[in-house]
Amino acid sequence: MRKPRFDAGQYSLLQECSKAKDFTRWNAWYTVHLKETMYLRSSDAYGAHLEGGDLAYWFLEGANLRFANLKNADLSYSYLKSADISYANLAGTNLWRAYLSKAVLDGANPDAAVYDGAGKIKCDPVQVTRLKEGVSSWNPWYENEISNKPDDTRVYGAYLEEASFMGLDLSGVNLSYAHLEGADLRHVNFSDADLTHAHLEGADMWKADLSGADLRFAELGGANMAGAKKVNTLF
Repeated sequence: MRKPRFDAGQYSLLQECSKAKDFTRWNAWYTVHLKETMYLRSSDAYGAHLEGGDLAYWFLEGANLRFANLKNADLSYSYLKSADISYANLAGTNLWRAYLSKAVLDGANPDAAVYDGAGKIKCDPVQVTRLKEGVSSWNPWYENEISNKPDDTRVYGAYLEEASFMGLDLSGVNLSYAHLEGADLRHVNFSDADLTHAHLEGADMWKADLSGADLRFAELGGANMAGAKKVNTLF
């Protein structure tokens, strides 16, 4: 999947608010654009003043956040893989379900952060209902949705975070690029399902049937896969 490395417009607004040390304008704008994942991959925010900023869901892989002031900022659900957060101020920072694999935290204070549900989940009740109605109706609709999006926006897949599909038969379902963070997927039949690029961080997949499922490029940080059946599963 091709991912944009940097969004200049987003960064320009971030810089303006950072210099003013006032995130009122950013937070109001971001509330409207919450479902859009913010791409600031590999960006340089060294020493930036981000106190109180709403940064939930940002894609910040490899970003330079050294010495940044992130006090009371909301970084819930953010993707911070390999980001340099050394010596950053994390007092009161919300790191709920933030992905911190290989992040550098030397000299930072993650113990002073909070890990509270922010209530900003990407969950579309209409999509949840449609999926529960069955794979036969879901797949044609979803495949059309995905095909109409360019490659660099396919990360905006179905919004199903923290929804419960426990025990459903979803064999052969297409959920590529779907947001399923924190979803209840216990005992779900995902045999031969397309879960490529799916966001499954923190999902409960206890005893799910993943035989033949395609999980290539899926994000599985913190997912519970205890007892899951994984015969011939692709990773």
